[in-house]
Amino acid sequence: MDQVKEKMSIGDLLKLLKDEFPELTISKIRFLESEGLLKPERTPSGYRKFTSADAQRLRFILKLQKEKYLPLKVIREKLEELESGRARAGDLASGEMETLRVGEELSAYQDATMARENIPQALGIDLSFADTLEEFGLICSHPSEEGPYYEKEDIKILRIAREFSRYGLEPRHMRMYENLTNREVLTFEQIILPSLKSKDPEARRRALDILLQLVNLSRELKDQLLKNRVKEYFRQSNQPLPF
Repeated sequence: MDQVKEKMSIGDLLKLLKDEFPELTISKIRFLESEGLLKPERTPSGYRKFTSADAQRLRFILKLQKEKYLPLKVIREKLEELESGRARAGDLASGEMETLRVGEELSAYQDATMARENIPQALGIDLSFADTLEEFGLICSHPSEEGPYYEKEDIKILRIAREFSRYGLEPRHMRMYENLTNREVLTFEQIILPSLKSKDPEARRRALDILLQLVNLSRELKDQLLKNRVKEYFRQSNQPLPF
């Protein structure tokens, strides 16, 4: 890293990291501060002053967002691990990160909602991309007095879709998943709907238990079918199967 002044203004901090993170803006730095991820000093007149340690911390946060697509909650937990000594102290300075599977990253995102306007700063996803996903019926924003927001499932879909797009799969390609899901729901509905309409609470409870089992079986079947289809590529390349 280039030599850094002992104390930097927010503008200096932006200039320091702008080449490495072109999408970084002053508003995003302020947003991360408002979320408690950055804690710059304040002068008596209220100006922010950042240290080289703050710059290293911001670089670490931006790398997790850019390369791992981690939610802010998980990033905050990682920072706490570093600060408490539960993780390697050198990670924050070097920006090194352990490899995480996408599914593990997403499962860490617990019950939450996110204001639509915060999507670009928090997830690094353009609102136009979210709009396209909505147009294809993959996600849905919900109105509130504070403005539209996304529920946790929509946030996870946003992250998966953004990851897919890195490999050239756009929202229009992902519509096949929505179509398949709709057909599955209609099939499952035929099985459980009579019991769900019952006046017997126990019958309705059993119907929901059956629905959960059907969802789990469907997920497992699709996973195995996909593995069966792609494993031949590994065999042709004389590579061991990764699953």
